[in-house]
Amino acid sequence: MILPREWLGFKLKEHIRGENVNIINLLKSWYGYSNSQLKSNEVCVVWIHGANQTGLSFQYLRSLTNFPNEIILEYDSSNKFYDNLEILAKDLKNKSQAYFIVGHSLGGLYAIHLAKHIDLVGAVTISTPFAGSWTADWAKFFVPSYQLFRDVGRRSNPINDAKSIHLNVPWTQIVSTSGGVPYHGGPNDGVCTIKSMKSRMDMELVEVPHTHFEVMCSDVVAKIILNSYYSVSEKT
Repeated sequence: MILPREWLGFKLKEHIRGENVNIINLLKSWYGYSNSQLKSNEVCVVWIHGANQTGLSFQYLRSLTNFPNEIILEYDSSNKFYDNLEILAKDLKNKSQAYFIVGHSLGGLYAIHLAKHIDLVGAVTISTPFAGSWTADWAKFFVPSYQLFRDVGRRSNPINDAKSIHLNVPWTQIVSTSGGVPYHGGPNDGVCTIKSMKSRMDMELVEVPHTHFEVMCSDVVAKIILNSYYSVSEKT
């Protein structure tokens, strides 16, 4: 069963709270849009969560953006980066359509690597440390079994390989600037340094006064995602 989009719609200026949000999200989970019943030319939005999270972390942003055609990719950050990437790329290539990616933190690093494998029309990455993590460089010696530290260090293969990927689609990087702690090697959002988040010169950089995780429940971030999506989807 496919519910009319207007039944599930949210507008950014209409902040629905409390039970209404829970009811609508429940309806969306029960009667989610089927990709096979959507227009074949509809750009598909791909949500890629951050490390040690799940697609549930996008619940609030999804309730505001309300895209009719979307996929939530799941992965386990305890696995090696390139093992996960191979699985994610295969899943998307099997569907053969145009994609717009929204990736948070490590999800943004997957997004830029996926740009080599799929028909990508645009992307929004949120708080992604494209230049890697100074903290991971030293923390991996204390917790050598923790795969994430090996994947996001400043000289790691996923970080270095991403630097050579040329982007030819519109790409917005949301830079979170609040919540800094004293052990990340410079101004940071509690997890990633601002310098690392602003390291790419081929992206539109948009600063927001949020912490690394507040961005996931921000109306401002939802608006940026919507504006970026519609600016590219109208051209496809």
